[in-house]
Amino acid sequence: MKNGFTGVLITTALILGGIFYLNKQTELSSGILSSCSEPLTYRIGEIDERFGVTENEIKYLMEEVSEIWSEAKGSSVIEFDESGEIVLNFIYAEQQQLTDSERQFRDRLRSEEQSISVGEREFKQLNERFNEMESRYKADSNHLQSEIEELNSWVNRKNNEGGFNEQEIEVFETRKREIDLKAAELNRRALQLQQEAERVNREIDRLNRRIDEKNMLILEYNQTFTGTNRFTQGSYEYIGNRKRINIYQFSHRDELRLVMAHEVGHALGIGHVENPQSVMYHLMGNQNLSGLSLSTEDTEALQAVCSQ
Repeated sequence: MKNGFTGVLITTALILGGIFYLNKQTELSSGILSSCSEPLTYRIGEIDERFGVTENEIKYLMEEVSEIWSEAKGSSVIEFDESGEIVLNFIYAEQQQLTDSERQFRDRLRSEEQSISVGEREFKQLNERFNEMESRYKADSNHLQSEIEELNSWVNRKNNEGGFNEQEIEVFETRKREIDLKAAELNRRALQLQQEAERVNREIDRLNRRIDEKNMLILEYNQTFTGTNRFTQGSYEYIGNRKRINIYQFSHRDELRLVMAHEVGHALGIGHVENPQSVMYHLMGNQNLSGLSLSTEDTEALQAVCSQ
């Protein structure tokens, strides 16, 4: 006999990265395990409004939990009753406050990542436009240089041949004006290209700062919410003639359903099983939360309890 108590069953759920369910129990007196001939009954007790769940939502989730277990049993496992034997409480404690803070931090990180992704796409478009402008500028600059070299070559040849006649001088002046106009346009484009290059560099610096800030947020998140933080997720308590399922922390509705299903399993008298995909496994992480169902080990554990 431990601690001098009899007839006491306290099952808690802990999380460390995933969720760890730890059994703490003393000697069980006969009659603690619920009979499978009649369904358990529960009533709703304390619900801290900071959880953001209503009685109707809780009842709906408990109906889903009941269906999960009832399918294996062949009859109803747990039902709502205004004077039900098991009180279902939602107790907002430090662990849920930290969970809410973690959720808000994750939302902040997700928003920052989305903003950076938008910035990266915009920078890609800006950089592509700059590269296109630069490519056209270089091509036109090379073409103008060829025209200048060609004109100089013609001038040199004519000078070697004795000089220009009046018509050839007009041709020279016309070609020179065209070259001067093209050179002026290229100079204008060179200035515009320089301004665009400065804009690209500013965007690179801004984007790198955003990425550095995001990485600092990730570091802060890892230091704050992983490694050493453990939270009591939920518990089933049977003390004297009082039976309670207490929910202390959950991240979303599917996770809450699994915690409730796990604690109802304990209320049925089922301990932990070895399959990581089982509802009654001690660690959350491998169960299919969106399509929760019993494993073979869960079903066998239920059948073993009901056969006693």
